[in-house]
Amino acid sequence: MQKNSSVTSYRQQLREKILKISMEEFKSKGIRAVKMDDIAALLGISKRTLYEIYSNKEELLLECVKFQEGQYDAYMASFEKDPSNNVIDIIIEFYNKQIQWLSDVNPLYFSDIQKYSQVVSYFERRDIERKQDKMIFYQRGIREGVFREDVDYDVLSRILKASIDYIKQTQMYKEYDLTRILNNIIMLFIRGVCTYDGIKQFDALMSSRL
Repeated sequence: MQKNSSVTSYRQQLREKILKISMEEFKSKGIRAVKMDDIAALLGISKRTLYEIYSNKEELLLECVKFQEGQYDAYMASFEKDPSNNVIDIIIEFYNKQIQWLSDVNPLYFSDIQKYSQVVSYFERRDIERKQDKMIFYQRGIREGVFREDVDYDVLSRILKASIDYIKQTQMYKEYDLTRILNNIIMLFIRGVCTYDGIKQFDALMSSRL
């Protein structure tokens, strides 16, 4: 029984190690440039072992994305539950985490990932699942007095989605730095829906991180 438990623990640790190393490689080199053989060599394991766990690169990429998203969601959920953090604090923390993640991403990662249908479908499902959570978050901002009540949230969310889609379709990230793009999105869409008090809080927190 103990032996089986040890084997299971090792297998789980190996899975996480594979996901972390693989995502680092995908981010730094682009997805298409990374071969399964390369990942096995970096991990010091046989190709057979790698393929026993992940049968192909798309399955591996999908699990990498899910693992990363799960870690991010857990962190932000904990941050949101802290009673000392209001909506503006949460947005700024989201911004900081995104900037941190984007700082070492090769633009090829974003163009490559669009070619993997399972991953694209996963993101589409997540967008649908998160729609209600985003609405609740906006309503919380209204209650806290930092978001305006006269904004049509449905229209706003569709405009934001169209903007993100445009960035992907035109591969704008190859022309402009990703941090610059994200900064302008945050300034335009978040500052634009803030009340006067919300703008003051937002500007103060943004200034403190510069």
